[in-house]
Parts: sequence; structure tokens; C-alpha cells
Amino acid sequence: MKNLKKGRRFLWAAALFFLHPIILSCSQRVAGAQEQFTFGTICSINLYESGSAALYGKLFARLRELNDIFNNYSESSEISLVNKNAAKSPVPVSQDFYAVLKKALDFARLTDGAFDPTVGPLVKAWGFGKNPRVPSKEEIEAAKKLVGWQCVKLEGFADQKSAALPTVRFTKSGVSLDLGAIAKGYAADCLAQILREEKVKRASISLGGNVYVYGKKPGGALWNVAVRDPFDPTKNAFLLKTQNATVVTSGGYERFFEQDGKIYSHILDTKSGFPVDKGLLSVTIVSQESMTADALSTSLFVLGMEKIPDIKKSALAGNFECLCVDESGKAWASKGLKGFLTALDGQKISFFDF
Repeated sequence: MKNLKKGRRFLWAAALFFLHPIILSCSQRVAGAQEQFTFGTICSINLYESGSAALYGKLFARLRELNDIFNNYSESSEISLVNKNAAKSPVPVSQDFYAVLKKALDFARLTDGAFDPTVGPLVKAWGFGKNPRVPSKEEIEAAKKLVGWQCVKLEGFADQKSAALPTVRFTKSGVSLDLGAIAKGYAADCLAQILREEKVKRASISLGGNVYVYGKKPGGALWNVAVRDPFDPTKNAFLLKTQNATVVTSGGYERFFEQDGKIYSHILDTKSGFPVDKGLLSVTIVSQESMTADALSTSLFVLGMEKIPDIKKSALAGNFECLCVDESGKAWASKGLKGFLTALDGQKISFFDF
């Protein structure tokens, strides 16, 4: 993170702002993108010609429902109840919780813990989300002892036709789940499913670093998705043309704090206990499933570019393309993006085969 431009600071108070929805009659047409604050970010949806108040209401209600499940900062959320009780006895969980945790555990297994949903104790030690600070060596070592995806046992099968719910239990006291690196991707996929059910022709969804473009733009052209400059996230560095795809970016610039002149990212290496330092400033994934892309972007940010070919071989990763920006500012992209990816400042993009 040493090359981040001087003067950038993350505003932790941003989460205090909330955009209240406008109450309209259900049949009323709504023009333009609609926004609400949830999942810790501004969430924007544009339904174009399908933009009825009823459908916008349904989509944002689903987002709030999922936020209530995966919000670690709410004592009444499902994830908080699991974290509080799963070391005592198996805790029944919803279908949504099961789907996200199962995918998270699958990625933990694939990445040998580089992606680990039990990172909660480390996140708490670093104070991300509330009062960020550099913890002591003793605090980091104590938190690391509580991190380990193998301590999570997901039992039963999530079958919506069955009355029995799957359960989660922890084999060690003090284990704490944090699904923030994958839950927004699942939320985007859930919104896309509603769009399919409602036979929407085209829509765009933006959930912070997660973008989902559905169908084609009005007129039939490909969508233009901007990728931020990791050195200055107030600017866009790349333009990607795509359709019916999700574009997810993970980077140290998304949330960070500065202490004693040093910048610390929110993406933590569970092995060292410190913010990731693998030479990358951002990783962008282009895929069909946003939950998978979410997990992939974080996994590759933690693992580094050299592990991309190994991850690509796994059926779990699916068919994806990627764009990586290293600490020197050099851009690397998979060859599948050639002809669809443009650097806005004219810099050269190095394309590679998996």
C-alpha cells in the first residue's frame, strides 16, 4: 500500500449516511437509477423501461433482507447469532446463509485458507468497521489462533422443499464468521434472479465494488463498465465492454486507515495476521456469477498473480477473466479481455494466457 497517492483517506463516517427511498404508488413508472444505502455502501439499480416502483421496492427489500442476515455489526443479524451460539450447539440457518457459507468454505478449501470466512477475530482486532487501529503483536497472535475454516461444520442440505434447515457449528470457542468478502456477490446474483423472473430486458446493478450488467444496453450495444484507478479511486482507469456479466473489484484502496504515516488495508492475510502485501493494488474479475467473482477477486488479491493459473483449473472458479494492477501501476489482463478492455490514460496493458 506504500504507493497510494498522498492525501487519500477513507471516511469511516460515510456509513452514517442513508438515502431514504421515495414512496410511490406500485404502478408508477420510475425514471433513472434508484439508490439506497445498505451493505455498507450506496447500492444503485437502474431498470430502464421496466422501472416500476413495485419492482424497485421488491429489489431493495431483498437487499435489505440479505443485509440483515450478513451484517456483522448488528447483534440481531443471523451471522451474529451464529457467531454467538455455534460453539455451544448446532445453529439452524436459512437457505441464504447456507448458500453463502458453503461457497465460502469451498473457496477456503481451494485457496488453502487464503480466503477464509473465519477471519472475524482478525477483523475485530484491527477494528475495521468501527475504530481501526494497529493491534499489538499479542493481539494478532491471539486472533490468529481463532482463525481456521476447518473449525466450521456446515451440516445438512439446503433443500427449499424440506422442512429441515441446515445447521452450522464451530468446533472451537471464539471462532467468528465474516462473510463480507462474498455476501454482496450473492446479493447481486439474487437481484439478477428476480430480474429473470420478472422478464426484465435490461438493467444495471452497482453494489459498491460489485457491478452486474443484465442484458444489453438500450439500442443493443455492450455495456461500458468503469474500473477505478487504485491510486486515485475518485478517477476511472479502465473501461470494460461486456454484457450479461458481473464485474467485481477487490483492492486495498476500498477501505483503509493510516497510522504513524503508514497505510493499512482492510484485506487481511490470515497467515501473517496483517493486511495483504502481495504486490497488487487491485484485482477485477469478470464472470457470470457475482458470488464466485466476489470470492475470486479477494482470493487472487491475497494469493497474488502467480496463483491465477492454479485457481483457473478449478471447476469452482468457473469461466472468468481478470484484470490486475500491481504496485508499480502496471496493468495485467487475461487475453479474453483483449478488444474489450481500454486503459483510459493510454497506458499499455499486458495480456496473458492462463
